[in-house]
Amino acid sequence: MKTKTIALALLLSTLGVTACTDSDKEPKGDVKEEMMSEMDDKGEAMSDSMESAKEMASDTWDEAKDTASDAYEGGKEMATEAYESGKDKASDMMDDGAEKGDELKDAASDKMYEACVKMKEKMGGDVSECEKDN
Repeated sequence: MKTKTIALALLLSTLGVTACTDSDKEPKGDVKEEMMSEMDDKGEAMSDSMESAKEMASDTWDEAKDTASDAYEGGKEMATEAYESGKDKASDMMDDGAEKGDELKDAASDKMYEACVKMKEKMGGDVSECEKDN
């Protein structure tokens, strides 16, 4: 058993030394070129990712601006409509108020005339002295 373990250790150490010497035989320039090529590939991939992220951010910004602009225009239209509607309602209310004022004025004038006539009839005066404004 001891012999097998020693043989196995010897075999492994021989293979290890052979593998190490083979890697030493590889030209260092090839490894360097391979590493540089890999780094260039990674750099290009990163550059592409950055460019894609920039484009996505730009598109998102443009969409946000368009949405904000649409919301602003919609709000402006709603405010204009509300202003016009309020203006029309105020005008209608003033017209209604003026009509109501005229009606009340006429009613008051009629009541004054009636009161004048009753007073003249009771007190014995000339009813023709009572004036009717309307």
